[in-house]
Amino acid sequence: MNVIRTLTLITTLPLVLASPGINHASCPTEPIQAEEGDDVTLQCHVDHSVNLTKYTLDFTRADLSKKIVHAYRHGKDDPDPQMSEYRGRTTLIHADLSRGNMTLLISSVQMSDTGQYRCFVLDLAASCTIVLNVVKKDKDNRREPSDFTTMTPLDLKENPG
Repeated sequence: MNVIRTLTLITTLPLVLASPGINHASCPTEPIQAEEGDDVTLQCHVDHSVNLTKYTLDFTRADLSKKIVHAYRHGKDDPDPQMSEYRGRTTLIHADLSRGNMTLLISSVQMSDTGQYRCFVLDLAASCTIVLNVVKKDKDNRREPSDFTTMTPLDLKENPG
């Protein structure tokens, strides 16, 4: 009987430990790729039942000593602590906050925007990190070979005269 109870505890304990609680935020696991000049969306998600409109939220650059990219305090955006490099280029989508989503738009990304972005809900101690890779825009608008669509060659039969 003790063996069954021990096995039950061993098999259910990982489920309890792995279950995301309210103090859990999730971010995309793959890096976000963008070309210089593109607009980019960074999104973090907390439980959909959590209305984040009354919480303190930060998007920071984790690779730059947690400098603030965008701050949200007391129900509104707070530009004071924001890095000057991001002023006028970030927009937090307030409508998403009521559904537990932190969606930040960064317009006209620059090479210097490449890095690790941490979204953080201070009151819940919930955070996660997003990696953004910005590549130089190709001046000729050429695509990498892997981006080309495979097409069937045109029928080049000679037209009899």
